[in-house]
Amino acid sequence: MPQSDASNVSGRHPRATSRRELLRLDFRRDPEQLSEAIQSLLDRSAMSSEERVQVLGGALVLEALRPYWGDGRAPADAHALLRRDDPELADAIEAIAPMLLGRAQAQEDAQAALDAVTALLGG
Repeated sequence: MPQSDASNVSGRHPRATSRRELLRLDFRRDPEQLSEAIQSLLDRSAMSSEERVQVLGGALVLEALRPYWGDGRAPADAHALLRRDDPELADAIEAIAPMLLGRAQAQEDAQAALDAVTALLGG
């Protein structure tokens, strides 16, 4: 039986449909609810699929490095500590980070090109 957009695929918990419902969820007890809340927020956003991937990929990189970042550590040092503790996650971050950086740079380059054309046109 097909499910509506208001429920998740597993059928265990209905997907939160309002901001109020999102705020009432206890994400500490059920990580699946957090995942569903993130999906709901993304569904409500005006972001393209590519933008969503950028946001989620960036969040993954930041979350993976968070325990190691700080105390004046350089990004390379934080990554080395991650690699020591979780080599598989470090491999995933190494694979994702260049893609994220490349897309961010492409967006910046495109905006700079649009700004230059606008300036040339006297706008």
